[in-house]
Amino acid sequence: MERFISKKISSEELNILDNNCEWLGIPKSHLMECAGYSLVQEIIKREFLKKSSRIVVFCGTGNNGGDGFVVARHLSALGYPVLIVLIGSPEKIRTNEAKLNWNIIKKSLNYSINLEIVEDSSDLIKVRELIKNDIGINLIIDGLLGTGIKGKIREPISSAIDLINTLKEKEEERFNVVSIDIPSGLNPDTGEVSDKAIKADLVVTFHRLKLGIKKSSIYIKDLVETSIGIPPEASIFVGYGDLQTTLKVRKVDNHKGQFGRVLVIGGSKNYSGAPAYSSLSCINFGCDLVITYVPEVIGDVLRSYSPNMIIRTNPGDWLTINALDELIWLIDWADTIVIGPGLGTETQTEELLIKLLEVIKKDKKKVVLDADALKLVKEHLNLIKGGNVILTPHEGELKILTGIELPRYNKIEERGDIIFNLAKKLDITLLVKGPYDYISNGKTLKINKTGCPEMSIGGTGDILAGLSACFLTTGNSTFQSACSAAFLNGYLGEYTKKNYRFRFTAMDMLKNLNDALNELKEK
Repeated sequence: MERFISKKISSEELNILDNNCEWLGIPKSHLMECAGYSLVQEIIKREFLKKSSRIVVFCGTGNNGGDGFVVARHLSALGYPVLIVLIGSPEKIRTNEAKLNWNIIKKSLNYSINLEIVEDSSDLIKVRELIKNDIGINLIIDGLLGTGIKGKIREPISSAIDLINTLKEKEEERFNVVSIDIPSGLNPDTGEVSDKAIKADLVVTFHRLKLGIKKSSIYIKDLVETSIGIPPEASIFVGYGDLQTTLKVRKVDNHKGQFGRVLVIGGSKNYSGAPAYSSLSCINFGCDLVITYVPEVIGDVLRSYSPNMIIRTNPGDWLTINALDELIWLIDWADTIVIGPGLGTETQTEELLIKLLEVIKKDKKKVVLDADALKLVKEHLNLIKGGNVILTPHEGELKILTGIELPRYNKIEERGDIIFNLAKKLDITLLVKGPYDYISNGKTLKINKTGCPEMSIGGTGDILAGLSACFLTTGNSTFQSACSAAFLNGYLGEYTKKNYRFRFTAMDMLKNLNDALNELKEK
């Protein structure tokens, strides 16, 4: 199970899991409810509350504040008077889940929960006097900031952190301070404090320990990890959360070429469509520039596919060593290279592939090897070992490549072990296609379940290779790219089936690419 689920996770990984839960049908509001309830249970377990206790919950306008709203509800349900101090305007509460819980309290729970809204640091003077003068207040809960900590903390959050720390320092015996998930101001991925942070008696961190937080620092006296209902499936299976983090957007000052340059090398007299599918995937996805390099015999055929295609050719029916010099120049130009669709398995083509891989390895270029390239590389695995490489075999191609015969696709443990260990041995990312796609970089393993049987047609694997290059060339890791490409390719098949019913082609899928992406973003 460890290859699926890490003992410690980054803030980005937790965000992926949150979104994957929604993809599985578990609303984020359910997770927020579990988080707040779990924190209250930890407070009770440590006997931080007396019968006469009153509690102050400091909340920001993000999801950490949303968790604080839920904490306040559960404490008030237990009979404790609660004061929520919202740092920021209610109109700036950012997520639907936090807004939901704020509205419940604001509209319906104004008897058991009091509210103070702090939009300016001067408003904290009243809050400070209130807490100092009310000796029944003995617990302060920090729900100010979550995981997105960068640089200097803005007002009035900065003054709120100062207030909590000052109250604790001056009356240490009176107050316990509990932080929700992380102490506000502390970077959960590095443990660094770039400006200031809450000094907490207890941190209740959710789902898994964060990479940067450690017990017994000056900011964390005690630390506990608690479940919020994220199921193993959110980690094991690729979901929308994985895709969402890899869908980059152009910056305002981007110019042509900065959002990805892809070189597709493939094709032969027998196969003209395969490299076209890979290239058109990149073009339709929105990569800036895509050059397709093929034998001259099919050059005009590919030009007829789309005026958006840039075609370079070399004389002959197959690509041979004669193309080497021009391809070396193009490899230097490209951010990412796809090699294999329709390439053929001629001896001279293998000779060319070896030379290209030597250049790619030396220059540390990102590359996707697919189709015929997988058959040609089997005697030259040293050229890809440890590189920025994605291999995209189906189980038949994997058997040719390695001699390994895989268990059935739904034998998750057995099949997963083999693919994980092979990826670790080669030190590359493996994307093994099938009814379930298995993706591993030798450090972790994920399984993609999107797709449909109607995708078992020519061209869908070429689209997958192209999509892998799309995510690579826009700045994602090989593992992230393979996960997102598998998910999107499968979803694209499902979307096309929904519109075309039972029969469609790879070209139909390409025509639906942007509509499928838009539908995903709206979910």
